[in-house]
Amino acid sequence: MKATQTRKTIPGKSSIRRPIVVAGPCSAESPEQLMKTATILAATGHVDYFRAGIWKPRTAPGSFEGMGTQALRWLQQVSQTTGLKTATEVASVRHVEEALKHNLDMLWIGARTVSNPFLVQDIADTLQGTGVRVMVKNPMAPDPDLWSGSIERFKKAGLKEICAIHRGFSYWTKSLFRNQPWWHIPMMLKERMPDVPVLCDPSHITGDHRLVPMVAHRGLEMGMDGLMVEVHPQPAKALSDASQQLTPVAFVRLIKQLFGENPGEDKAASNILEELRAEVDVMDDLLIWALTNRMKLSGEIAGVKTTHNMKPLQPERWKQVISKVLTKGREAGLRRGFIEKLFDDIHHESLSVQQPSNIRPQNNSGIHPTFAI
Repeated sequence: MKATQTRKTIPGKSSIRRPIVVAGPCSAESPEQLMKTATILAATGHVDYFRAGIWKPRTAPGSFEGMGTQALRWLQQVSQTTGLKTATEVASVRHVEEALKHNLDMLWIGARTVSNPFLVQDIADTLQGTGVRVMVKNPMAPDPDLWSGSIERFKKAGLKEICAIHRGFSYWTKSLFRNQPWWHIPMMLKERMPDVPVLCDPSHITGDHRLVPMVAHRGLEMGMDGLMVEVHPQPAKALSDASQQLTPVAFVRLIKQLFGENPGEDKAASNILEELRAEVDVMDDLLIWALTNRMKLSGEIAGVKTTHNMKPLQPERWKQVISKVLTKGREAGLRRGFIEKLFDDIHHESLSVQQPSNIRPQNNSGIHPTFAI
C-alpha cells in the first residue's frame, strides 16, 4: 500500500510546518541502486519526494548522460514498493511525455533549461491540464526576472503546484562553493511570489558533501520552504556529481539535526558562521576582481590621454563620478562618508597609474574633485 507523505510539524515547534524534503541520487544508475536508497529514505519518514536524474545534461559529449526512459520504470517500482512520490528533471517535450506516461508525481526544470524561454514555454504547454507538480530551478545567471518569468509561464498554463529551487549561480572563478548562493535573489523571488515555495538545493550550491549540512541549515534559517538533497549509497562510485552526494547515513544524521531529534544547535551556529565567512570571502574576491579591472581601465585611459595630449585632471568628470556613486550608495543604505573615502582612495590610485607624481590638492568638501579619469 502506498504511504501518504504529510508535512509534519517540527517537534517542540508546533506552529512551524516541516519543510518539503526531496532526496535521492543525482542519477538513476540501476534498479538496485534506486531501491536501496529509496528504502532508507522512506524509513526516515521525512522525505516527500524521491528524486533521480534520468536524462543528464552534460557539457561534453560522451560523458554519462543518464539511463534514459528505462529508468522511469525503475522509479515506478520505487514508488510502488516504498510509497515515496517520485521526481525527475525534464528538458524537452519528449522528456515530459515519457515522464507522464510513467506517472511521475513531480518534474523539475533544470538551470540550463530555465535559461531558454522557448523550451520553458514548450514544456509548460505540454503540461497544461495535468496535475503534476513542477519545480523550477534558478537559471545559471543571477537573473531574478528570468527565474520568475519561467515560473509565470507554468502559472499561465494553469499549473497550480509549483515550487522554485535555489541551486546557486555560476561564478567565473573558484571559491568554496560550486555555485554561489547569492541569497538575496531567492529572497527577492519570495517577495515577488509569496505563494511559490522556494526549496534550497545545498548539493548543487556546495558541490561538496562536507558542506551540504552547513548550507542546508543556512537555507532553512533564511526561510526556505524545503530542501533538495542528493543521496547515493556509494557516492565515490557515482556516475555523476560524486563529490556532492551524501551517504544515506549522513542524510539521516542531517535530517535528525534539522528536525529536532538531534538538534546540535551549537554546531549549527558554527556552520552558519562558517558559511557566512565563506560568502564574505567570495565578496572579497569580487572586490579584488573589480578593482583590478578598474585599474587596468585607468591605464588604458592614461594611454588615450597621452596620445591625444589631454589633461590628466578633469574636474567635471570627477563631479559626475562622485555624484553617481553617492546616489547609488545612499539608495543602497551605505554611509556617505564611507563612499566618499572609498572612492577618493580609488580615484587617487587610478591617477597614480596615469601620473604617479600627482599630489592631491584638498578642497572645502574634504574630497578631491579636481581629479578625474
